[in-house]
Amino acid sequence: MSVGGIYKIVEMELWDKDVIDLVEPAYISINGRKGKLHFISVYGQMHIKKNKDRYLFTWDSNDESNSATGYGNFTCVGDTLTGRIYIHDSADSSFVAVKTSQVNRVPKMINRGLLLVKANEPFREWISSLPITHKITIKEVSNDCTAYLIPQFEDDQQRDSILNEVYSDIFVEWLFNWCIDDNRWPQNRTLALFKNWFELEYHSVVKEMVEGD
Repeated sequence: MSVGGIYKIVEMELWDKDVIDLVEPAYISINGRKGKLHFISVYGQMHIKKNKDRYLFTWDSNDESNSATGYGNFTCVGDTLTGRIYIHDSADSSFVAVKTSQVNRVPKMINRGLLLVKANEPFREWISSLPITHKITIKEVSNDCTAYLIPQFEDDQQRDSILNEVYSDIFVEWLFNWCIDDNRWPQNRTLALFKNWFELEYHSVVKEMVEGD
């Protein structure tokens, strides 16, 4: 298929350019029989095939918060795609897209929060008490610390409720990473102990820079 590349959507029948580029610059990218499209808040994975003098495609969104499906078609003349996009149970619009070297994409916000967990001194002391562990520093324990995606939260109350649900699993993971013998783990693994052993850092806004699933 010779139409591979990135095309910036410059015109759509139903919407002005500022609406088309509402979230980030609208585009179509094509790689073989697969592609991606974005306009307004629609992100779609395309499946493309050639039919005589034009290309036909179906598309579906993998965005949980804005799921949609549809189909469409286009022709390619030089560096320009001209076609129509259909959204199932909704609108359809013609479009014009021009080939470009790249599209300056805006990082996409995802509906998750982020929790960073770093070791405090009591956790390092527990590690040092293990029979096969050499002397180790806090910096070494927390080097390249783990980041956990957690449900979105809007305030401290929601954040604390989420922590209450997830801390036990995180606690066990950290213990297991340093000692597989659970007889050497603290048996009363309370939330208070977890907060004493670990430094917690929360982020309520998470943005994605990677395309695809």
